[in-house]
Amino acid sequence: MTVELLDNERELVKKLGIRVGRGARVLDMGCGTGRLGAYLREERGCDVLGIDTVREKLDKARQRAAGVEFAAQSAECMSLRSEIFDFVVSLKVLHEIARPAMALKEVFRVLKPWGRVLIIDWVRGSAVTKGHAHASRYFTPQRLEEMLSRTGFEDTVIEMNDAGELMLIESVKM
Repeated sequence: MTVELLDNERELVKKLGIRVGRGARVLDMGCGTGRLGAYLREERGCDVLGIDTVREKLDKARQRAAGVEFAAQSAECMSLRSEIFDFVVSLKVLHEIARPAMALKEVFRVLKPWGRVLIIDWVRGSAVTKGHAHASRYFTPQRLEEMLSRTGFEDTVIEMNDAGELMLIESVKM
């Protein structure tokens, strides 16, 4: 099976995948139909749990991603134990979460010490995203870095895709 990635996300998803350790325990926050979790399972042999609040998307994810576990949960209030994941990842979802700062606090809680969060999301104000329906909910790289810092994350690195419409943000729980 080969996971189908959208053209605009392929570049950063591959970079994200390289940064995720082989066989790592990964939480895919806002997994949707499971593309990112399936990719990490297939390409990196990761043990992945995908969470989302939309049950119809989770049903599609279960069909797409054999070997990936899925659960209906809110990113803002996870019923998961603390410090159990090596990585938390998300693909174009943080802007969809009503209270992203609360979600990042939960991410911090469920990550192991030295665990990393890797977020791919749209860049606010880029030429491509100005006309998107959610344009006002997108983050600038600086704003997202500030939110991560206030949550307790450190050593944040930001990388844009070639088109400048998506960013990959990586940060560490020290």
